[in-house]
Amino acid sequence: MRALLAVAFVYSISISTQAADSKPNVIVILTDDQGWGDLSLHGNTNLKTPRVDSIAKDGAQFEHFYVCAVCAPTRAEFLTGRYHPRTGVRGVSTGQERLNLDEVTIADTFHAAGYRTASIGKWHNGSQWPYHPCARGFDEFYGFTSGHWGEYFNPPLERATREGKTEIVRGKGFIADVFTDEALRFIEANKAQPFFCYLTYNTPHSPFSVPDEDWNRHKDNPVKMRGADGDNEDLQVTRSALALCENLDRNIGRVLDKLTDLKLADNTIVVYFHDNGPNSFRWNGGMKGKKGSVDEGGIRSPLFVRWPAKIKPGTVVGGIAGAIDLLPTLASLSQTPLISKQPLDGQDCSECLLAKCRSLPPRLIFSYQNGRISLRTDQERFDEKGNLYNIRKDPAQTRAVNNVYPALAKAFNDSVSKWREEVT
Repeated sequence: MRALLAVAFVYSISISTQAADSKPNVIVILTDDQGWGDLSLHGNTNLKTPRVDSIAKDGAQFEHFYVCAVCAPTRAEFLTGRYHPRTGVRGVSTGQERLNLDEVTIADTFHAAGYRTASIGKWHNGSQWPYHPCARGFDEFYGFTSGHWGEYFNPPLERATREGKTEIVRGKGFIADVFTDEALRFIEANKAQPFFCYLTYNTPHSPFSVPDEDWNRHKDNPVKMRGADGDNEDLQVTRSALALCENLDRNIGRVLDKLTDLKLADNTIVVYFHDNGPNSFRWNGGMKGKKGSVDEGGIRSPLFVRWPAKIKPGTVVGGIAGAIDLLPTLASLSQTPLISKQPLDGQDCSECLLAKCRSLPPRLIFSYQNGRISLRTDQERFDEKGNLYNIRKDPAQTRAVNNVYPALAKAFNDSVSKWREEVT
């Protein structure tokens, strides 16, 4: 009996070690037009987002994380690890959203390492082949490829595979619920092998269509925390956005529960972030700007990363990071070789996630939108007009400090000019 117990114990240890050493699954959750302030974790008492908040509490949150001013550019930077002007993505429509064909994507990278890859939801980096997601490293696609979708209930969607099979199907129910259903199906179908799931919700993007169960919680509620722009805030739009964010929270909770039910949670990296600032005037932590702006509020996003096997709960990563950092960071965490021949702009942040450092090294992060450029350091924001702000003390960007730090303002102006010449 003792011999049998010893064998069972050794076998158990072996299995546990094998699970810890196996390739982690990766789920990247990207929401559309949700602001940094649209989470209860960030102090917004207008809504409750406990499941999204739990990703940060059970894993890591980045203190200051930056994306682009609008949708397609952020997606391009995530997919390639490169500033979006380098990738050919210059806008959100009329072909400006297409990712250059010589760019290697994060899906190419994980597919080459043996992962099963899926893009579920909004794509927005080119519709026709060879710009289609199934030509950019994804084995499966379910969703829509454009930047905007008008049907949120029982939506017509595309299902496609790398092999070229394509069909138009109609989802059953609300669009975010439909995308979650598909993600759960993909996770279940690939539970025995490493998978990479890019789950890109298209809410709370307009047209602000909301399921009754979510809308009814907010339709008569006072909006206690208001946007800094006062009368510019449309309270019905705010209520709709809040309801959509709570719907997202519930759906993301379904994904987390599925991982637990399948005993995949410990060895699955879950990433959560937004594609730009809020799409309306509403509470956003007192920061200046919303979607379309290269000011702080237009480009700041949460970044939460959970991996129970390796990332300690409550980890906080100091310094600044951006969407360009996700490809090198996720590749490093999963020990997946980088295969892009293009130089990356992003940096590997994995050491801070694994508690080997508390803060990322000082750096400059540039934000570009239709010729407008701003620059961010750990402490400063240098805006598109050449105004310098201590952004830690002045997130609303109300008091320029160029006269106090003229040499610093000049150095940042020179950096912007050099970056514009090199990148755009």
